[in-house]
Parts: sequence; C-alpha cells; structure tokens
Amino acid sequence: MKRLIVYDLDGTLAESKSSLDAEMAALLHDLLGVIKVAVISGGGWPQFEKQVLPNLPHDERLANLSILPTCGTKFFQYSGDWKKLYEEDFTADEKKRILSSIEKALG
Repeated sequence: MKRLIVYDLDGTLAESKSSLDAEMAALLHDLLGVIKVAVISGGGWPQFEKQVLPNLPHDERLANLSILPTCGTKFFQYSGDWKKLYEEDFTADEKKRILSSIEKALG
C-alpha cells in the first residue's frame, strides 16, 4: 500500500505560476484525508504561500502535507503552523566553483 504520494506543483497540480483552482484544491484536500502528500517545486516557499496554501482549508489535514520548495532543498511540514525542517543551500565557495565550471564549459 502506498504511504506517500508526491506531486510537482507547476504544470501538474496547477498551471505554471498559477494558484490551485478550486477543483484541484478540493481534490488535494480530500486526498490529504487519506494519505500523506508531498508537493515539490523549483520555486521557493513564497510560491507555495501564494499558489497553494491560501486555497486549502486550514485544518488538521495539513499535517499530511509536506512541502519541498526549491527542488527539494528545503522541507516544510505543518504542526499547528508551517515549520522548516531543513534547508540545504550551497556555500559561497560552492556557488563560486559551480559558476566557474559553467563559465569554462560555455567558454
């Protein structure tokens, strides 16, 4: 039996950069009543605050929703309010080395 269903946000649950429509919000809310759901996106936390959360009822079912912004480099779960469980960002040195490698490859 499945214990978790994972969806991409843009182009799957909602049109790109658009809010969940009423039908999708209702379906997602129903699904949260029976199974854990995770939603991942390349966008940041503010995208979820704008596109997803205002369209879902603010009830106990949110405890079954995990949100993974920025391609899963951050992880939020609901426990009375939204809490960030982790954030994996590149260090300044890692960013510099990555950009240098890309510039060399394109060079």
